[in-house]
Amino acid sequence: MIINFIHHFWPTLLRIPGFLKEFVTPIIKVSKGLQVIQSFFTIPEYEAWILLQANAKNFKIKYYKGLGTSTSKEAKEYFTAIETHKIEFEYVDNEDDRMIELAFAKKFADARKDWLANFDPLITFVDHS
Repeated sequence: MIINFIHHFWPTLLRIPGFLKEFVTPIIKVSKGLQVIQSFFTIPEYEAWILLQANAKNFKIKYYKGLGTSTSKEAKEYFTAIETHKIEFEYVDNEDDRMIELAFAKKFADARKDWLANFDPLITFVDHS
């Protein structure tokens, strides 16, 4: 909604390199004992990794619903490694404007339903590696 707000009132801000960033946190962490073995930012990354693990039943899997699920220690770790947790968006052309309108504009509600109906989380995700 913030992107839509900025796009509506100050669209040129989105064209400034580095203006729009996303702060990402893991949605799944795999631990063995007290040691975190692996953190995952997407479910497809986790699913691909866990298939290769022969001893997967020995792992503790923690699912995160958002920053509120993280401990204060984890939050400090995220901000200490801010570059790992930051994604910069880049405005390329007018197609970006069209996609923002598709995602938020009332007049594109039916087109948005079609777009979301064809969403495949196994194909459409940011590779955080």
